[in-house]
Amino acid sequence: MKKKRISITDIANALNVTPSTVSRALNGGGKVSEKKRLEIIALAKELGYRPNPIAKSLLENKTHTIGLIIPEFTHHFYSRMLAGIESITSKAGYQLLICTSNENQTQEIKSTLTLLDARVDGILATISKMNDKFEHLQEVLDSGTPLVLVDRFSEEIETPYVISDDFKGAFSAVDYLCQNGCRNIMHIKGPDNLSTTFNRFMGYKEALRKHEIELKEELVLEISDTNLVEKIRFCLTNHQVDGAFTYSDYLAFEIYKVASELNIPIPEQLSVIGYADEPISTYINPTLSTVNQQPFEMGMTGAKYLLNKINDPEIALEIKNLETRLVIRESCKKVEG
Repeated sequence: MKKKRISITDIANALNVTPSTVSRALNGGGKVSEKKRLEIIALAKELGYRPNPIAKSLLENKTHTIGLIIPEFTHHFYSRMLAGIESITSKAGYQLLICTSNENQTQEIKSTLTLLDARVDGILATISKMNDKFEHLQEVLDSGTPLVLVDRFSEEIETPYVISDDFKGAFSAVDYLCQNGCRNIMHIKGPDNLSTTFNRFMGYKEALRKHEIELKEELVLEISDTNLVEKIRFCLTNHQVDGAFTYSDYLAFEIYKVASELNIPIPEQLSVIGYADEPISTYINPTLSTVNQQPFEMGMTGAKYLLNKINDPEIALEIKNLETRLVIRESCKKVEG
């Protein structure tokens, strides 16, 4: 049999006082003697009283919940970002309602509406890679619900956001390859429509320009390419590729597999740098050089920006580009000098 939840009225009846007296005593209000306050608190503890969160939220017009929309849980990047978010929200007394889009726009829209229906106090979101419509995010802003974008952003939505400096991250990676003496550097781009894909490609191009290396379109592949593995194999076989920079560590692993099949040694003949510093980068052999995006700090900063917006809706627009860090491991020859 389900145990009855103890209410303020139950405590009031037991002590022969009004429910409003009990409420004031439990919430630190005035007009209650110290003796009576202690008596009420003691009985509430004895009976196992817990405040009704729904009633409290209606009274305060706050639910003390924050909605979070991320593409998935499986990537180390998002789990670290989530840890950073929780390190801030939990201390501030907020609970997270977490939804995943599975990189699907329809699911992202449904999640957004679900969180609005749940009357969350604010929403943190990483937009999906298939996202080309943003009306649902504008609906969040129009409803008066604070919104902060993390990792990826859209210029169509005027809201606070926190991203890593993907341009500089990519530039530093390709610049290092060029300093290594690489001249035919393959790049595998990420999903279309993402700011991260564009900024990393621009960083790649700028590093080539700095070293006066011609951009060769045949060395630029896309994750959406059909038969991507075959195209990697063709490049490695026919274009004397001596360096590779990829949108993600997982794409770098695809190059590892093809290079192994072709007996191309890494890093002696081919230097490789990935992106995101996923655990796979330290598990594969040779260990993978990569770019760390500081996902924990990204989550922390995004959560702080959202709480700032919740507490002060008129606060100035907050935007942050986090510095990235190039992590050189065994997949690259060391730059001399």
